[in-house]
Parts: sequence; structure tokens; C-alpha cells
Amino acid sequence: VDVEIVKSDTGLEYIQDAGEYETIFVVSSFEGDVYQKLHRGEARILGPSSVIKCSKNKEPFPFSQRPLYCSSMNGLVICFTGFKKREQLCHLVDLVHHMAGSVRKDITSKVTHLVANCTGGEKYRFAVSIGTPIMSEDWVYRVWAERDNTEMKADSEKMMSYRVKPFYECCLSFIGFSTEEQKHMEELTIENGGTYCALGSDESTHLVVDEHAIKELPSIDNLPVHVVRGEWFWGCIQMEACADETIYTFQKVSAPMAGISSGSNLSGSKSRKRKRLKELVQEGEQESPYLAIKRRSSEVGGMSMSPNSFLDASHTPDKSDYIAGTSYKTVSTSNNKISPRLQVVMELLQTEKNYVAILSTILSTFKSQIEKPDQYNGPLLSQQHSKIIFGNIPPIYDIHCKIRDRIGKLVENWNEDCSVGDVIIDNAEELTRAYPPFINFFDKTKETITLCDKTIPRFHAFLKVCQNKPECGRQTLTELLIRPVQRLPSVVLLLNDILKRTNVNNADHGKLEQAINVLKEVMTHINEDRRKTESQVVMFDIINDIDNCPATLLSSHRQFTSKIDVIELSDTLSGRGDSLTLFLFTDSIEICKRRSKYMHTQKSPAALRTPQKAYKHLEILPLSSIKRVLDVAESEDCRCAFAFISRNNSEFKDKLYSFMLESEEVNKSEMLTSLSKCLANTLCRPDYETLMASVKGEELNINTKELNNKIKKAVKRVSRAFSFNKTPGRLRRAI
Repeated sequence: VDVEIVKSDTGLEYIQDAGEYETIFVVSSFEGDVYQKLHRGEARILGPSSVIKCSKNKEPFPFSQRPLYCSSMNGLVICFTGFKKREQLCHLVDLVHHMAGSVRKDITSKVTHLVANCTGGEKYRFAVSIGTPIMSEDWVYRVWAERDNTEMKADSEKMMSYRVKPFYECCLSFIGFSTEEQKHMEELTIENGGTYCALGSDESTHLVVDEHAIKELPSIDNLPVHVVRGEWFWGCIQMEACADETIYTFQKVSAPMAGISSGSNLSGSKSRKRKRLKELVQEGEQESPYLAIKRRSSEVGGMSMSPNSFLDASHTPDKSDYIAGTSYKTVSTSNNKISPRLQVVMELLQTEKNYVAILSTILSTFKSQIEKPDQYNGPLLSQQHSKIIFGNIPPIYDIHCKIRDRIGKLVENWNEDCSVGDVIIDNAEELTRAYPPFINFFDKTKETITLCDKTIPRFHAFLKVCQNKPECGRQTLTELLIRPVQRLPSVVLLLNDILKRTNVNNADHGKLEQAINVLKEVMTHINEDRRKTESQVVMFDIINDIDNCPATLLSSHRQFTSKIDVIELSDTLSGRGDSLTLFLFTDSIEICKRRSKYMHTQKSPAALRTPQKAYKHLEILPLSSIKRVLDVAESEDCRCAFAFISRNNSEFKDKLYSFMLESEEVNKSEMLTSLSKCLANTLCRPDYETLMASVKGEELNINTKELNNKIKKAVKRVSRAFSFNKTPGRLRRAI
């Protein structure tokens, strides 16, 4: 640099000449008496870094009325919020100016960074809304510490680690979560800059409530300022910023009226029980966010139900009408009766609409939000990960929208000559192209979701937020993505139902047979390298252990889920107090009586010639006939009890099946959740929680008090006598 250079201990002797000559004071320290006197004398002060950088780049020295040490914050516009001490704020402002940054009092879209000492306020909310990085004061101090590094940039990726963490200066307490989940949330609280404390602590700033488990808060003397839903917690981690608490405020839920009022004039427990059963079924219909239309009772009474159908169309969700914007006129008949053939076609339409709705949820709630570029801190996943997870869904969604619309038009303009088979045949080629890429790479999809869930905190939090949304029905992304794997076998079964109700002389009879064969060919093409023989072996073992087992139980599309040992509480099946076993499959429940003397009979010569089987078949119950799963509240007179309401397809009467778990080691809540999920899968509904209800034993005349002793004896006897000795390993893996 072509300038005159002079050296001085203080430089004070040159202040008077600074007005006559363009004088620059290069000072190594921006503090102390010398610096202060130069600054008060309005000297033009630069730091060594500024001089070195200008010399290296052959640039003129910057002209600034303020002392300028370096250019690490050149081009950045900083705003501050949450600093209560004026001295602290003034010092930070000076440091920003020393590093060539600008400071604004009010935040606007021109502000590049907000330096915050809190996680709230108008400036904080505005910064979050427009995606402005929110930095801690440590960021300013760290950049200043690197002031002699001429390559330092305050907005580099390295410096972005100094963002304000979501739970900065927040102390969280939790209620309603399981022990494992609460521990996980407490660990995440620490990782994200917060602390946690016990419920009711004076230190708590936020009470996080699981709104699915807690309907009304207990009496707490020291409620914190913010009482929020669990969705707030995960939203904070997803955004990497503290979400607005007012959006997620926990609202007290008024409990629905349960049971019969004390002033009821109904006579006898049977009347009360019938009324309560009806109420429970109606509640399940009304609570579902997927139900759009409730059919009139006169219409329902005229419908013919198939015992093999997947669901009762009178209670089927209709959510896809809202998502896809497609509406269909109600089928009207002069005598208010619907033919058996049309009834099953309507079931096919309803499940198709529900399936399209789930695919739409995957694309809109998950894919579009994950890939959204303008969200705070950018997309949640890389393009590669997003493509692996969602890349094969759009073709499946598109083809099923076409199928749904065509079946909808058939139902709208129904006559018995309508060809349902043509709908499948005309789209067979597209189905063949759409499904194999998804099915064949489904394992890779699951692995990618698991990997991203473990390694990307924002994605993990996003999945938690989505799981609480009504359209997801408390199901995970992986559980929703398995629906395409299950869909084609379900369609085949429904087409078989339609075929049974189609006259042989009807032109659609041959078309339906062709459509079924086409779908089977598609499935064969998809699954030729994915045969799961072990599941079939387990099915054979179960069937071989059941006396008089119906041959229809064995199906290539049916899979064994779990086995539950129970004692019957009603007289519906075998008799109150009898030991039964429920075999839960993906579409039905096989109910058997357990033979208590099975092992003893093996000792007799007759038994050796003709071994008696461990179970006796009582009834096979399609999951589509179950209208509600009931969790009976624990009490002194009622322990480990549950029930479900089934509607007889021929008589349209509600029937109650009630049981008591034989072993208290079985987790009733997990068992009922598993049953409800299987039921929801059968009905193509994601909202499995609406299929469950909690009741008191006295409401339905359920009592287990006198059976407790019998259970204790039975557990000891069964543990010695009964097991799947032939294939214990296979059965455990299948479960």
C-alpha cells in the first residue's frame, strides 16, 4: 500500500494533524486508555486484520466513522432481542460494528440475523416466520475471538452451530407420556438447550401434555405459564426454534356422557345394556374423522352383507371426498333396497376412496412438507432420501384415483349390467408398472426411514408431529406406507365377493373372473421373489392344532398376528368361565375352546392312536364385523377384562363378546391397540383409535370377581400343559 507509515506508542501526537492529513490509526487492541482516547478524538481506527486483508486483495482501506477491526460481519444486518442489561447490549452492538456489521433496532426482512437472549417475543416470532437465523450472543463473541483470522465469515456453516437452541432458558415438565417416551423427551430437552423438572415444580416454564392420554389436568398448585400439547415439543425440534405456545395450548376436553343417568326410567339391566351397546357403536362412528355420511337406518336395513367383506359400507370412512375433491351422488332406489351385488361394489368404492385418502396423506402431509424448500432451516431430508421413501408413491396414487373415479361413476349411475371388471382390466397394465418398484424396494424404504429417524433430529420430530395429526390416525409413516403392500390382495377378495353376487349370465361375470386373474398375475409378478413360506408353515401348525377347523381359515393372503389366552365372561360362545384362545389374523379372529385335559389324554392307548387336538373350533369372526373394541376399566370387581361389539351380518344385531385375560403379564393396552390396528387395516382406515372405547364393567354387566381364583389355577395348569411344541421358534417370529 503506497502510504506513509509511522510508528507510535500511543498515536495521540498525531490526532491534531488527522484533520489536515488523511490519517489511519492501526490499533491492535480495541480496549484500554489509548484506544479510548483515540476513539474520543474521532480518529479513524482500523484493526490489523482490515489492513492485512486490504493489502492482500489490493483494495483501498474502508472508510468508516466507527472503529473497524475486521470485516467478518461485512454485509450482515443484525437485530437484538431479549437483552435486559443495557451495558451488555451496547457492548455487543460495538463488537458487531467493529466487525463491519450493521445493527437495526427493529426487525424487518432486511435483517440477516437475530441475536436473541430469549425464545419468545415479537422479534423472535417474526424471525421464525421468515426464516431469519436466530443466533446466541456466543456467536458474536466467537466471531470476535477469531477477529485476526482474515478468512473468517460470521455466516459460515461452522458459525451456524451457535444458533439459539429451541428450549433455551426453558424448563419443561411432562404429564401423560409413557416412562420410556418421557425419558426420551427429557434427553432431547437437554440436547436442545433446556432443562426438565418434576410436575408441579416452581422452576417449570412449560408443562407438556399428551393430549391423547390426558383429557383433564389434575389439580396442580404451581401450573407454569405455558401448558402445551406434545405436538409443541416436537414442532420445536423440527423447526430448531421455539414454536409459538399459543398455537399449541392444551385445551380441556369435556368428557362425553358415559353410561345411563341415575334418573333414567328404563327398567331392567337388559334395556340399559342394549342402549349402551348402541351408544358405543354410534360414538365410534361419530368420533371418526373419516366419516362423511351416516346412512339412514332404513337404507341399512335393506342391505345385504357379505361375511367375507372387508367392511360394512354403512360405517365406512369417506375422507377422500374432501382430499380429492370428488363427490358422488347417493344411490337412490324406489324401494329403498340395495342389491347384494351393489352393496359389495359400494364397499369396494369406499375402501378405494379410503386408500386414495391415505396415499394423499402420504404425499401431502409427509412428502410435500419434507421437501418444502422455504421452511425454517430448509428441507428436512436430502433429495436422495426423499426419492427413496416417496419416489414410487405418485404412480400408485394416480392410477387409484382413476379407479376410484370410475367405480364412483358406476355406483352413481348403477344398473346390474354395469361392468366392474372392466375397471380393473383397463388399468391392469398401469398397475403392473406402478406396484413392483414400490413393493420390491419397500425394505429399502423402511431402512431409509429408520436411518433418517435416528440420525436427523428434525425428521424424527416431524414424524412425531405428523403421528398426532388426525389424518394419520396416530400411525407412523412406515405403518401408512405398508398400505400399498396390502391393497391388491384386499381388492381381489372384494372382487370375489362381487363375483359371488353376480349372475352367471351377466356379462360382468366373465369380466370379473378376468379381472381377478389379472390382479393375481400382477401379485405373482410382484411377489415372485418375496415368498414368505415361514408364515404359511405357522398357519398350517395352528390349523393342525384346532379340531374342526374350517378350511377357509387357510388363505395365502391371511397372516397370523398373535395368540391370546382368555376366559369367557359372556355366554355368547362356549359358556361363562370357559378357557378360550383367540388367534388374531390380519382379517379375522379364530375363537377356540382350550381343552384342559389335552396332555393327560395323550397317556391313554386310545389317545396315542388318535391324538386329541389342543383346541376346539368355536367361531371365526371377520374383523369387518367388529364395530367397536372395548377396554373395560380396571376395578375391584373387574380386572383384565375387554370386549368387542360385533354386528351379525344376517340379522343386523349388535352382539357383545366379553373376555378376561388369563395372565396378568399380558399388556392389555398393547393387545387392544394391536387388535384395533388390524381392524383399521381391514377397513382401510388410519384412525384406529376411534375404533376403541373405554367403558365401566357395570355398564355392560361385566364382572370378573368370582373368576379370579380360577385364573390363578388355570395359569399354572396351562403353563405346564399347552404350548406350540412343534414350531416354537417359527411362532415367536411370526408373532
